[in-house]
Amino acid sequence: MKRFLISAAVFVAVAIFLLILQSNRMVLDAIDEGVILEPAQRIAGGAVPYKDLFIHMGPGSYWIQALIFKLCGVSIVTARIPLIFDLALQAALVFWLSARLSSNATAALATFLFTCFQTANTAALIGQHRWDSATLALIGICCIVEASTLNYLAAGVAFGAAAWCTPSLALLIPATMVCIYRKGLIPFTAGVSITAAAGAILLAAQGAFLPFWDQMQWLRTNYSSVNITPYGAVNGGIAGVFEGADGIAKVVVLIMLTCIELPAILPITAIAIWGYLVFKKQQSVYLLVSMLVLVITAYPRPDLGHLAFIAALPYVMTVVGISSLVPAGKGIRFAVVPLLLSLAFASNTIGTWRDTEKIESPVGSLRVDKTYKAQLQQVLSHVRPNETLYVHPYMPVHYFITQTRNPTRFSYLCPGQMTATEEQEALNHLKTSPPQWLLYQRLTTEGFLRVFPSAIGIDPHFRTLEAWLEQNYQPLNPPLNLAGSELWQRKPLQ
Repeated sequence: MKRFLISAAVFVAVAIFLLILQSNRMVLDAIDEGVILEPAQRIAGGAVPYKDLFIHMGPGSYWIQALIFKLCGVSIVTARIPLIFDLALQAALVFWLSARLSSNATAALATFLFTCFQTANTAALIGQHRWDSATLALIGICCIVEASTLNYLAAGVAFGAAAWCTPSLALLIPATMVCIYRKGLIPFTAGVSITAAAGAILLAAQGAFLPFWDQMQWLRTNYSSVNITPYGAVNGGIAGVFEGADGIAKVVVLIMLTCIELPAILPITAIAIWGYLVFKKQQSVYLLVSMLVLVITAYPRPDLGHLAFIAALPYVMTVVGISSLVPAGKGIRFAVVPLLLSLAFASNTIGTWRDTEKIESPVGSLRVDKTYKAQLQQVLSHVRPNETLYVHPYMPVHYFITQTRNPTRFSYLCPGQMTATEEQEALNHLKTSPPQWLLYQRLTTEGFLRVFPSAIGIDPHFRTLEAWLEQNYQPLNPPLNLAGSELWQRKPLQ
């Protein structure tokens, strides 16, 4: 009971912390957030996923966000409810699992490090399907560890739901079946079946099951074409982090980089320590198998950002593993440096918040980086809610901020991932219903490769569509830029 109460307190504390600092913080140059919010708002309004909209992944996260919009209204705060819930619950489960495997003191350390480091990069604290799926997966893993018939059933439901959010998380299901086949296989399988059937029935009722299946095949063929990255990669490469650093500054940068790279370092560390503990029969193999599967599910993009989504379990296993190897009474010596570094990173969360300013928008009061405040105010003074806007090629969060209508079924177009077929379909939509406004990001090869380093040789442009845009739209005079996208308006009819 004490462990449960402390875990609940952790949930409340982290939720309040995020509610204050992140509930209305808008990262204008984040690609991923609008990929959830724009389609989810349209689904809340009656659109059918896969039939009416191009959906990026499984429908789970879109359903979650659409339900929240339906129940609570559309605003930046309601858009952040899943994120806040996910991270707060992950922190609570980190404490619960660490305490079950070790002690409350070890659990407190693991939870503190997890919370400080995971919330330090505010650009990652946005709506993303992988936060949902990772949280559901962690719930399932904790249920398996607790090991009862009801918990096995709940684990199956959680893993099934995680797979509806991020299909690759389905790999946890057979891995878990192998580990529990002697005791919990039947209730676990029943739980998975319940969630799988519920999702399939909902899609079928909307006439979207076959379009969903077709989209999964499309993703299997097209998603990896530009999304392959090295393990632990950062945008722009690690070498760029050291530019201009010399002497002691280079040492400081190296320490900071080590902390930044924790989502990539911790799984490797946990494998080494946990493998030893399993060999000594001091820990169960299940957590080791689960963590390996979670890392595999980050493929084809196991970069730093994607590894951060599944970092909770590596934090637990690393801290618990080290604490079991440290002589009794000497753990505090090993904890001092990580604690100080985590506090330094936590201060970054406060610092980036202080570098933002409030601005009123159609989705409520936003906090945006001071650099972008004037730009956003000018865009909002031109572009009004319910007017038509096309954002090209990505940054669909602009649809959400402005509350404009997207005339296409695509929230984004990714060069190399989308083919000429998707380009032509989007162009047909634009020709049929030409939007009043265009937010146009003219990609450079260098900028494209910075985000998609494996896309060498891929043209970052949709030539036919962009030719039509440039023929029918013109930039404002004077030009108006928003986080790398330029506002254009439709040319007067001749």
